[in-house]
This record gives sequence, C-alpha cells and structure tokens, in this order.
Amino acid sequence: MSSSAQQVPSAPAVLEPLPARSDTLTDLVFTAIRDRIVDASLPPGSRVGEAMLAAQLQVSKTPVREALLRLRHIGLVEPGRTGLCVVAPSAATIQNAFELRSALESASGRHAADRRTIEDAARIRGLATASLAAARAGRVTEFLDLDLAFHLAIAEASGNPTLCRAVEDSVVLTIALRQRDVRVERDLVPDGQEHEEIAAEIARGAADAAAERLTDHLCRIRTLVLAAFPGEPGPCS
Repeated sequence: MSSSAQQVPSAPAVLEPLPARSDTLTDLVFTAIRDRIVDASLPPGSRVGEAMLAAQLQVSKTPVREALLRLRHIGLVEPGRTGLCVVAPSAATIQNAFELRSALESASGRHAADRRTIEDAARIRGLATASLAAARAGRVTEFLDLDLAFHLAIAEASGNPTLCRAVEDSVVLTIALRQRDVRVERDLVPDGQEHEEIAAEIARGAADAAAERLTDHLCRIRTLVLAAFPGEPGPCS
C-alpha cells in the first residue's frame, strides 16, 4: 500500500473558542466536539488530537482528553493508525447503535414502570403529549427536543443512575449518527403516538408492555433510518 493511501485527512480548524458558561468545562468541550462531528465539520475519518482541539477551543488538554474518552466510549470516535479519529459512516454502526439503545431502553422502561412516582408518570405523559402535538404541527426542532427529553425522562424514572447514563450515551450516539449520516424526511406523528402509548403503559405500571413498546418503537425507527442509508464508505484508517 502506498504512503498516500495510508494518510488520514486532518480535521480543519473548525472549532470556536468556548464562551463562559455554568456547565462544566468538560461538558462544554464534549458538546462542542460532538456537534462538529454531527455537522461534519470534523469529517468522518479525520484525526481528533488533544493538542489540536485544545488550541482551537482555547482550553487545556485535560477537558479535551476527558471529552474524547467519553466520545470514544459512546462510539463517535475510534482508534485509527495514528490516534483517534471520527467514526466513519456505516450501516452496521447504525444497526449496532440502535440494537444497544433498544436493549438499554427496554430495561429502563421496565424499571420505570415498576418504580415511577406520580410525578415521574405525569412528566413522561406530558412530554409524550407535547411531542405528538409538535409532530402534528410540523414543528420538527421542537419535536426532536421533546423526543430526547421523553426518552431521558423514562431513564431517569428507572431509578438507576448507571442505566440512565448508559441510555443517555446510546441516545447521543443514535441521534448523532442519524443526523450526520442519514438525510430522511419522515412523518413524526407515529413517533408521538407511540410515545403516548409507552407513557400510558409506564403510568399504569405495566413493565412488560412498556419494555415491549419501547423495543418496537426503536425497531421501527431503526428500520426507517437504515432504509435511507446511502451506502457503505470505508472504515476509519
């Protein structure tokens, strides 16, 4: 193999210095890098080095290192021949991400149905109703925010902080891959309707039904996303 074939494209200088906010610095760095992966400013296959990112964000290497560790744990960056690089588009990667998320959310739904408080059930149902209203009105950005809040609210109601963090990471991965790698316009009303069905099962304490409905919900979305996947680029070098 020629030396030119082994080269990995370097990421362009795309990150802006971070503003002062109340979030922890590592969270800010994580969000900044994740968002640049999603919008492909950090292209698939590009190297993500601590020194380069720290210089662009005007922070020390420590929060960048911590953010990259989480991004690697989630699956948005992976080891290459010359360090970490942005994960490449792959139908298998999307499939695996949704399978993991489905398993985790099935468990969180089951535990949420068993352990939810009155306040938990009301919050989950309120988010489900609001998401359906946003979908019917065609307010896509609002729906996506409510969709994320709905799934995380179920995880929080599970009463298991470790499971909740795992669900959050899996949701971040599927959303990031879907937004970056798949351009598909679809009817979001069925999502909102399924949210309401899931919320109802959790509210009545039906653990098995809640788990099953969450699994079916994510399986349907996975099928739609994979059907729209454009191809199979090569892996990260």
